[in-house]
Amino acid sequence: MSSQTTQSNEATERAGAVARFLVAMVLFVGGMVAFGWAFTVESNHALIFSAGLVMVTLGCFVPMAGRDR
Repeated sequence: MSSQTTQSNEATERAGAVARFLVAMVLFVGGMVAFGWAFTVESNHALIFSAGLVMVTLGCFVPMAGRDR
């Protein structure tokens, strides 16, 4: 394999890692916000809290599922 192809693969892996991190961070922080927001709204407390729980769970799962090695 050529050196240029190897460097391209490494750059692609790094870009994917950064993208996974950003998505995971947005999901995690958004889920935490949803937890707090669930207690301030007038209705749908359980739905908003459950959505926050799913977002936090996905935020923790995305980095683990991103790499197969």
